[in-house]
Amino acid sequence: MFYGGSREAFAEHGEALSAVAGAVFVGEDAGLADLYDVALLSAMNGVFAGVAHAFALVRDEDVPLGDFASLLSDWLTTMVGVVHTSAERLESGDHTTGVVSNLAMQARGGRTLLRTAEEQGVSTALLAPYAELMERRVAQGHGDEDGTGIIGLLAVP
Repeated sequence: MFYGGSREAFAEHGEALSAVAGAVFVGEDAGLADLYDVALLSAMNGVFAGVAHAFALVRDEDVPLGDFASLLSDWLTTMVGVVHTSAERLESGDHTTGVVSNLAMQARGGRTLLRTAEEQGVSTALLAPYAELMERRVAQGHGDEDGTGIIGLLAVP
């Protein structure tokens, strides 16, 4: 449970708030609790979309779905580390140091993902918007970055 508001009130009542489901103080702005919740749910929806797309790609093939689920779970667990790296890059503003998989390569790979989906008879609706953002960022001259630079493209003017 996220708590936003008076730090003093949280210090006084945090233990009681944590009795049901751990409470985390997120700041003195009460609206931050809701924002944290929506942000985490947004990430969850993105993961669910990726999982749905992955299963859609393999479901009509001779693929044991339980075995594939194990591979997918292990892969997603490995990818979780990107969360901390993304935060560090966003805080520093440096999207290029130590990049392992640059955006130009990811954009090319995105084209392969879209083409493969089409070949498998799977809609690209879940992947196409992200692929378009990668292509746009590369076209702006940022192909040497990692994907965190895309976040700036999500701001609504």
